[in-house]
Amino acid sequence: RVWEIWRYHPAAVGRMVGFRDLTDDMHGRWMQRILYGEGDYTLQAHRLSYKSSCLSVALAMWCVLHHGENALFMRKTDSDTVESIAQAKKVTENEAFRHMASVLMGQAVTLVKSTGNALTVSTYDSPRGADQLLGCGIGGSLTGKHADLIVCDDVINLQDRVSRAERERTKAVVQELRNIVTRGGRIVFIGTPWHPEDAFSLVAEPERHDCYHTG
Repeated sequence: RVWEIWRYHPAAVGRMVGFRDLTDDMHGRWMQRILYGEGDYTLQAHRLSYKSSCLSVALAMWCVLHHGENALFMRKTDSDTVESIAQAKKVTENEAFRHMASVLMGQAVTLVKSTGNALTVSTYDSPRGADQLLGCGIGGSLTGKHADLIVCDDVINLQDRVSRAERERTKAVVQELRNIVTRGGRIVFIGTPWHPEDAFSLVAEPERHDCYHTG
């Protein structure tokens, strides 16, 4: 029963840990694409559509389900990343979440490493030695980093709309991600478009949701 919820109704997990506005039809589908999709995935949705809420729950679930892989999470700045990682940590520490995770894994699932920009759960068994989920801003160093999943959340913002130099800087980072994702790995790109020539022009064709249809 727990597996059925995690696989087919992931938004219900979000509601259990406190994100009560997540819907099965829309947010649940977004989370399924992040967790179980094949190939790269791009989601464009308006502000206040609960994209980041979906993502924090999905990342916590991903760490449990993909215990032999690691993920890189990127936002525009390091401080933005710390905020999002903190939200994912709260999900992993939630009593209902820990109980469901322990049922799935057949053992207790706890947070064993927690820093401002990284987290690792107790079932993580990758031989790579990297943090299971590592966050960084797009200005951070990517040298030597590798990840099975790369998630970019709102790395495009108002700065990319008003500054061509900022658009080109963001696009250069997005192009570099191809050298970081492992063979068979995925890149998930989530955000709001700001300019016709922003970094969305370099990623997979987006699934689009505007404020007139999301409710």
